[in-house]
Amino acid sequence: MSLAKADDMYFRRVFVGLDLELRDRDSDEFVPLTARRLVERSIEIATAQRGELHLCAVIDGLDLTHVPATPFQITLFGELLSARLEELADEARAENVDCETSLLGGVAWQELLRQADEWSADLIVLGAGSQPCPLGPTALRLLRSARCPVLIERPAARSPQSEASDDDVEPPHVLIADDLSDGCGDSLMTFVGSGLWRDAKCWLLNIVEPDRWPEAWQGGVSTEELARRHAARVESARSKLHEQLVPTDHRTMTYGILTHVADGDFSATLRHLIDEWKIDLLVCGSGSRMDAVLPHVPCSVLVFPQLPTSDL
Repeated sequence: MSLAKADDMYFRRVFVGLDLELRDRDSDEFVPLTARRLVERSIEIATAQRGELHLCAVIDGLDLTHVPATPFQITLFGELLSARLEELADEARAENVDCETSLLGGVAWQELLRQADEWSADLIVLGAGSQPCPLGPTALRLLRSARCPVLIERPAARSPQSEASDDDVEPPHVLIADDLSDGCGDSLMTFVGSGLWRDAKCWLLNIVEPDRWPEAWQGGVSTEELARRHAARVESARSKLHEQLVPTDHRTMTYGILTHVADGDFSATLRHLIDEWKIDLLVCGSGSRMDAVLPHVPCSVLVFPQLPTSDL
């Protein structure tokens, strides 16, 4: 298994894509609450990583075609968004985090992706909005196209209890979906090495899907032999999960990392475990199997890209 490079172990350059439009016309907030919370979370990440922030908003050109707008109105709208960006940036600077801003025009996912690449971002952070699912088109496009990890933040699954002490608050639940590839091993190294989720309860999961074995049935392989082969695959997966944990700093995790091998249909099993274990964050790689699941995941997600072999 290849090891992650030291420079890739931390999210030092955090790029934040923001939606700064106020959709609640009765709100007296100058900056949308969802955007403010997303920046607060990004400040926490940058502070922990001794990193820097880039706050970016896009005036989506497609949206401007839905309503008549004069150049003067568009200019005023841009000035309003710029003022909101600067207010959020000042909050980051007040926490001693270097922060720059950019306000762009065009198709949101394309402009965010281009700016993140030009800035050499280590992590892209986006909000998922207040709806439980599905993810919006901008988030999905970025998840599939970004060359760095993408964190989609949803509102906390468990609302904080104001009267509860710190000892009574349940730590975040994190599920790490592992396909046993070298890429997942590198992602696990980065996730653990960053230390951002050190106090979370984590599960490292591999799902073994049942083989259909059509040729085996035609060849007369017994049911017992098929069951033996499946059990061997489950045991092999369990062993490989432990092998991937060995080179990481998993012992620094407050609750450690539990390994779990499940069998069944990939999408159905993953969604069932997310619900059963009350998962707050799903960590996974990109790819066709995850593409079918991610639009419907009700928790936050941290997605690592599948890069060509030459880039690993």
